[in-house]
Amino acid sequence: MGKGIMGFFRGRNEYQDHTQRSAAYEPIVIVCSGCGAKNLISNNSVCEYCGSPIHYNADGKTVPSDVTSKRDLDLSDKVNEYILTTGFYTAGIDIPVGKCNVSAVSGSGNITSSDYGINEVFGTERGDVSSFKGLKLPRDVSLVISGRLTIKLVYKTVDDGFSGRTYNISGAMDISAGNYAAGTDFKAGTYNLEAVSGTGNICTGDIEVNEVFGLDEEDVHEIKNVYLPEGAELSIDGNLTIKLIPAVTK
Repeated sequence: MGKGIMGFFRGRNEYQDHTQRSAAYEPIVIVCSGCGAKNLISNNSVCEYCGSPIHYNADGKTVPSDVTSKRDLDLSDKVNEYILTTGFYTAGIDIPVGKCNVSAVSGSGNITSSDYGINEVFGTERGDVSSFKGLKLPRDVSLVISGRLTIKLVYKTVDDGFSGRTYNISGAMDISAGNYAAGTDFKAGTYNLEAVSGTGNICTGDIEVNEVFGLDEEDVHEIKNVYLPEGAELSIDGNLTIKLIPAVTK
């Protein structure tokens, strides 16, 4: 992130100097088609965050991501691999929109998508499916990983980037055994759930989350991007304490 911030100021200074010389190459903000990050630059360059090339029109101005050609979205020179652990990942927010191959890195669990493009017992243990090729992830489709499973996505084509999420650690709260309701005991929204101490079970009333959770080696330690709308129930048992870390609302 520091590199990106320095790039921002460097781009701004270049812009000020360049404007004095000529207005022909006025810099603009461009969303990187590789990682979705916003860049402020004034000449042919690369994304300050992931190193993907930034493309320009003939007049020297950048090409916005929504008009970048399919040819420009070729991944031969872009970051195209993503490691994901237990959680919920939405195409266009947490991961790129596109088509990818999936492989197991460690552990065992389930991987499903909200459009039923994949539904497998997945992992590195005997009997698990360990790879899946050609998974399509249209915008707003969610990829759900459960259990002690880590996977890798390798994109073959990208149709659009992703916005990402920011989490507010200063707004986190710890909760232990009990039954809780979003909107009553904590604000409704999206959270990262992290184990603080102990071990037990954590589940939501809709059964989207149902994990043995905690700090023991075989426990799930963290669940990312859990959406808890108004009225959603969250239950914790055992001697488990967890931390709810809220996403920043944009």
